[in-house]
Amino acid sequence: MKKILKTTLLLVILFLWMPSFSQEISKLDVADLPNLPAETSTSASIGYAGMLGGAHNGVLLAAGGANFPEGLPWEGGKKVWTDAIFIYENGQWRLSSTTLPMPLGYSASVATAQGILCIGGNNENLISDQVFLMAYNSGSKEVGITEYPKLPEPLAFSSAVVVDDFVYVVGGTNDKGSTNSFYRLSLKGQQQWEKLADFPGPARALHTTAVQETQTTKKLFVIGGRDESVGQKSEALTSYLSYDFKNQIWADEGDLLIKDASRVLMGASAEVMGSMHIMVYGGSDAVLFDELENIGLDLAKVGTDTIRNQLTSRRDDILNTHPGFSNDILAYNTITKKWFVYASLPSKIPVTALSFKNNNDFFIVSGEVSPGIRTSGVQSFKIADAAHPFGILNYSILAIYLLISVLIGLYFARKQKSTEDYFVGGGRIPWWAAGLSVFGTLLSAITFMAIPAKAFVTDWSFFFLNITAILITPLIAFVFIPFFNKLKIKTAYEYLEDRFNYAARAFGSLSFILFQLGRIGIVLLLPSLAISIVTGIPVETSILIMGVLCIFYTTFGGIEAVIWTDVMQVVVLLGGSVLAVAWIMMHTETSFGDMITYASDRDKFNIANMDFNFTESTFWVVFIGGLASAMVTQGTDQTIVQRYLTSSSVKDSQKTLYTNAVLTLPATIIFFGIGTLLFMFYSEMPSKLSPAISNNDSIFPWYIVRELPKGVSGLLVAGIFSAAMSSISSSLNSVSTAYCNDFHLHFRPKVDDRKLLRIARVATMVTGVLGVLLALWMASSEIKSLWDQFYRFLGLFTGGLGGMFLLGMLTKKANAKGTLMGLVVSALLIWYVSVFTEINFLMYSFLGVASCFIFGYAFSLMFPNKEKGSIV
Repeated sequence: MKKILKTTLLLVILFLWMPSFSQEISKLDVADLPNLPAETSTSASIGYAGMLGGAHNGVLLAAGGANFPEGLPWEGGKKVWTDAIFIYENGQWRLSSTTLPMPLGYSASVATAQGILCIGGNNENLISDQVFLMAYNSGSKEVGITEYPKLPEPLAFSSAVVVDDFVYVVGGTNDKGSTNSFYRLSLKGQQQWEKLADFPGPARALHTTAVQETQTTKKLFVIGGRDESVGQKSEALTSYLSYDFKNQIWADEGDLLIKDASRVLMGASAEVMGSMHIMVYGGSDAVLFDELENIGLDLAKVGTDTIRNQLTSRRDDILNTHPGFSNDILAYNTITKKWFVYASLPSKIPVTALSFKNNNDFFIVSGEVSPGIRTSGVQSFKIADAAHPFGILNYSILAIYLLISVLIGLYFARKQKSTEDYFVGGGRIPWWAAGLSVFGTLLSAITFMAIPAKAFVTDWSFFFLNITAILITPLIAFVFIPFFNKLKIKTAYEYLEDRFNYAARAFGSLSFILFQLGRIGIVLLLPSLAISIVTGIPVETSILIMGVLCIFYTTFGGIEAVIWTDVMQVVVLLGGSVLAVAWIMMHTETSFGDMITYASDRDKFNIANMDFNFTESTFWVVFIGGLASAMVTQGTDQTIVQRYLTSSSVKDSQKTLYTNAVLTLPATIIFFGIGTLLFMFYSEMPSKLSPAISNNDSIFPWYIVRELPKGVSGLLVAGIFSAAMSSISSSLNSVSTAYCNDFHLHFRPKVDDRKLLRIARVATMVTGVLGVLLALWMASSEIKSLWDQFYRFLGLFTGGLGGMFLLGMLTKKANAKGTLMGLVVSALLIWYVSVFTEINFLMYSFLGVASCFIFGYAFSLMFPNKEKGSIV
């Protein structure tokens, strides 16, 4: 025990030492790469506007473009296009021996798996409809060119994106001026351009585009640009559009507003950032451009030399003293629909530059720094708005809180004399503590973080998912609990053997164990993401530290340690959540009534989409799927059933269940309310929400750390850790219980109880290690919402299990053969639905329960036998 205590203290000291990891991270990292070289050794490098290229096979490619090598354009210099291709490899640029099919600039270029697709463009003689692929061959160290189908019309100054194996091309200019064109090309199968419906409003060229997730679906955003016609005054655009890929609908999003002033963006660069932001770099504000354009139109009309000389003098003065273009990096939040200035650079950002993203870096290559003047400079940008020092006070509270959790495990370790103590607490646990533990296990870090994130991003359409947990209570209380108590079972799946056979029990227990492994990974990863945002400590480090602590106290403390840490967790999380609600409301300028109106106008309180559609999270999907999930979780999940079994009577077990039901409604309102309040807060103050947040589930922890007072934020972050660890510990203890009783004792029924206790502890440790490894894998995966993944696991692994229990409890004719055949058909059906249909994942549990029940009953009638009937 002394060694155990020393190990625990060492882990806590490690947490206290963590402030050394925590350093202020700059919100923007800008690096200068080597300049583009000149095409010949005898010429100077002056750069290009309108280059095409991107990243491919580990190198950067920059090609084509135009400049004025013989002098400034207003001094008679001629615009010259190039066909040169530059390769950036091993920290330096070199000129490729391959050239473009012709001198070319101002194409749309996008990266694909095969290479850089270059679309349209222009040169001195033409506007091009050519499309070709520029790919780097790592073997020959050179660039290859492959022709692709031509555009339906010649276009320059357009923009392109790649989405789901399609290339989309938006706008641009032809020989008459700007267009509203919208095309797409499939990158798979028969490659042919398809004309889509023109986008609405003014035609656009020199605009920028980006694809980002929104409240409902992924959308294409078309920002700024200008509408021009040959020989006429052009119109600089302040509006931006969106295109819903799923519904194929364009929408005018209004004007680009920053501090109540519209802003023009022409020739800007854009990148997608995090899970909900678009970053726009630089751009021309068109103020001087408009004057220059007016002068150009007037020069074409005037006949007297005096006026012509005055106009020419004014034009040259503007061009010679031009201050350059914008130095601002703007951010747009696609959820709150708010713009703000993210950063202002000390130098101007080039327009009509080649820009692209490669991994986490955004590159801007060459471009135009003022009218007619290029730069050969190359820069990379990285948005890294993350950890501030967490502070010794917060770390101390976090460490003390975790120490208390571990000490609870150590305290109850002395009472674990038998498997009866280890699995069900030896009858020492009061019903109210077990009830709080049920609530705490179901609450977890998933509720604390993912529900506010769901409400922030979407609305309250998932509200009834939690309410179904209350509605299912009578079924669990009066059907399931009496069965479990009457049989004096140790696991829920023991009933399946009594009713059917051992194969049914083994499947049920194995399904539970597999689901719990997935659940451990998800619940372990969530707070690790939070602590990574808080301190800058790698997610993997947090997973390992938290996983080791949790495995440690669960292995030695048994179910009693699990339940009493749950009780502490519930008090802290609910209290902290109420405090967070109050704090947000006190620190927003909008009155409560105006908050309600603002959120309601944006459909944030949508609670019941009554469309009869089973591919979206409509009321029917949430309600029906929620009932099935709640029934499976509360009626067959060993982590919950084990709480019922700690009580000595049916009445106390039912009280345990009612405690959870009573707490669920206010907790659900609180957590969905937090999400809506966060939407209000970050709509008022958009710059406070970092574009670097890559996972929506991190929004609430971000608020906790950045906005709540020190000490309070430390306690709430500790609460997040505790919520996760309590849920994980419940899973660990229950998996150990299921393994020992459903598998080990079946094959070795005469094992000594003390030896079985040691085996239970080993099973706990092995399960914990596997869960940690899964969490580490998930940390490197692209998962937008862990809430969705949790319910996907629930439906895929446990849906048929609920059907088995209902067959046994509600029917007399169901038999083992028919039930297991129904289970197999149910599993195949769920697999088919999940892979080949768009049915919402929330329906998986219901489909599993219903199909297993229906097919199992039908097969039982078809194949009757003399096996035991229902014990009703």
